[in-house]
Amino acid sequence: MFERKAYQALLQWRKNCDKTALLVTGARQIGKSFLVERLGRETFDSLVTINFLENDEAKQALSQAHNPTDLIARLSFFAENKLVPGKTLVFFDEIQELPDILTMAKFLVQDGRFAYAFSGSMLGTELKKVRSYPVGFVSEIRMYPMDFEEFCWANDVSSEALGTVAECCRNKKPVPDYIHESLLAYFRTYVVVGGMPAAVQVFVDSQDFSRVRETQAGLVVNYVHDVTKYAGAMAPEVRAIFEQLPLQLDAKSMRFKLNSLGEGARYDKYKLDFYWLVSAGVALKCDVVRDPKSPLMATEVASSFKLYESDTGMLVSRYPSSVAREVFLDDRKANYGHLFENVFAQQLAALGCDLFYYMNRKRGEVDFLVEDGLGGVIPLEIKSGWSPKAHAALSDLLSRPDYQGRTGYVLSRLNVEQAGQVVYLPWYAASCLAAALGLEAPYAADETTFKVTLPPV
Repeated sequence: MFERKAYQALLQWRKNCDKTALLVTGARQIGKSFLVERLGRETFDSLVTINFLENDEAKQALSQAHNPTDLIARLSFFAENKLVPGKTLVFFDEIQELPDILTMAKFLVQDGRFAYAFSGSMLGTELKKVRSYPVGFVSEIRMYPMDFEEFCWANDVSSEALGTVAECCRNKKPVPDYIHESLLAYFRTYVVVGGMPAAVQVFVDSQDFSRVRETQAGLVVNYVHDVTKYAGAMAPEVRAIFEQLPLQLDAKSMRFKLNSLGEGARYDKYKLDFYWLVSAGVALKCDVVRDPKSPLMATEVASSFKLYESDTGMLVSRYPSSVAREVFLDDRKANYGHLFENVFAQQLAALGCDLFYYMNRKRGEVDFLVEDGLGGVIPLEIKSGWSPKAHAALSDLLSRPDYQGRTGYVLSRLNVEQAGQVVYLPWYAASCLAAALGLEAPYAADETTFKVTLPPV
């Protein structure tokens, strides 16, 4: 059982579960169902789960319900546990198979006999087909693959070590060398293993990267199957984009070249296909901005972008095994900047940040721009190589009059250090990225909830 930050949000919903139904969204196989069922087992007297992908009979019966009373009557035939009023969580899983059941959420909540939770894969696209989305009666929580801190918890990295990292980043002082070197290795491992719970479990159990890659390969195949099943008429184009993603990231510019989809391809033709992948939680789109000022959306160019994969481990698994080996062993000759950028795109998305980067032909490129919620813009550079202090584009940006007094960040193999307007943070500062950048974390973690053992890290 892995501890997940999103569980705190589920516990918050539990306090007022009579006001709204719970909807957990996100990509497939990231642990949504596990967390909802954990909530049901730990905080309700009874849990009733209906999986519409596995139980076609229940799907057919419930799809014909005329009202909440009729639905509950039909539900009782399939409930393995007792439906106890006021003490039961009814969990409808894989609702992409029956998205219209969400239209009843308002009336089920108003009925008040039970608490209700919904989840499933590909909901970002399928929910657009719902006839009447019950606004105000559903609390939506979006989940992502395990972030680096959750990966550390799964591997029993000590809470003292992670606390030291957070304190050092906050006070801009170096992390002790023995922690620094160890966590750099953990981060490289995370780049390779990623945050899909199945892959993390295999790694924790076996430490066998070949078995991890087999698991990741299976996940990639499942994603391709989902595209075929749920994308409908768009499936060929969506699949073509998914197959091009690792190739385009590995290119020198890292920007997605539309002509890779066909000669003369234009964004207007494919924008719904990109939207499908992003909405389904499969990909992360990072748009370029022409002016690095808030609001960044004002100057974004949606047709010029980078497309990252939602999980770093799945991305690495789509390259030859030598890539994983060289990242893990920190090969000096290798240059895998696109993989490290993908990790931080994933971390920023999990913090709820919209993804933007800055590109100027004269000044160069800054990897990420993040809005801090106070009208400011935080520039970030991600460095995978051995010369992380070479960042001309970032330095040029910080020299602008409107950036005077602001701070830019470089995430690299270097220890914590501040040099003028630039703060250097180690890659593993991803474990406290929100605090390090002065952002609000999406989930409020209760330190007493997480039971982390204390090995010598």
